[in-house]
Amino acid sequence: MIIDSSTYLNHELTSFKRQIKPILLITLTMLTIFLGSCSDKQESNDELSRDTVSVSAPIRDVVVASNSETNEHTVFVLSAQLFECHTPSVWNVERIGDLINIEVYNLQPVELPDDCKESLSTTQNEIAIGSKFEIGNTYTVVVNGFTKAFIAGGDNLKTVDVAKQEILEEEKEFLNEVILVPELPAIDVPVISNSVDADWNFDNRTVIVTVLVTTKLEEPVEGLNVEVSLVGPVGPDIQSLTATEITEQNGIATFDAVLDKDGSYMFSVEYINGRGVEFDKNLGESYLQIDIGD
Repeated sequence: MIIDSSTYLNHELTSFKRQIKPILLITLTMLTIFLGSCSDKQESNDELSRDTVSVSAPIRDVVVASNSETNEHTVFVLSAQLFECHTPSVWNVERIGDLINIEVYNLQPVELPDDCKESLSTTQNEIAIGSKFEIGNTYTVVVNGFTKAFIAGGDNLKTVDVAKQEILEEEKEFLNEVILVPELPAIDVPVISNSVDADWNFDNRTVIVTVLVTTKLEEPVEGLNVEVSLVGPVGPDIQSLTATEITEQNGIATFDAVLDKDGSYMFSVEYINGRGVEFDKNLGESYLQIDIGD
């Protein structure tokens, strides 16, 4: 009886070994393919990382929000991507005293490929900046050069839900404006803001600023998006306004603002894009100081 059982067991083990060998072979083959695929993917990711670079993202809007119960503050940033091969990337936050500096980046190829066409899109960034803010103190947030001041616990702070909605509405409005712009042929020459002039209406404290965009040969360029900022007045209540207008046939984009506080303001041309152009900010006139009051 014991001998018969042993013979039967040996027979079963031999049969099991014969069945398991093909299974092990298939499993090892699949594992080899999988590891090779992972290796190829890693090499592809490494190659992508080597061939891309981070660039500052154009900023469409900045809204500071707070939670009154926890004093947690959040900066909502609407950033833009100007080409199909632009992808939103990381941001960095650095605080020095009452100044919070934020850099928001896009990722793009080191050399833009020929099939990387202009294509404007936007990204909503929700950036936490902490809770260490003293009620009543003024703090300044700078996002890629755009300034937004706020008073902790002040009336100019939004709730988180209101800030989210404001960013969504700004994004929708901006993208609708872009859709309505007639498509003009691409041009392949750099452009400059050839001149920046301001006209006053002192009765209603309104300033109208005109920006003339031309090529370096002073030829006006139509259909370009001109993005500007107006920062001021200098002091604890400093704020930043941003706006975008499109150049007309004469190359002029017109901006207007009501300055309800006396002091010095800085108007600056931040970005010019569209029609495949490159903006040379170092040439021409990009800045204008505006003074109002005594």
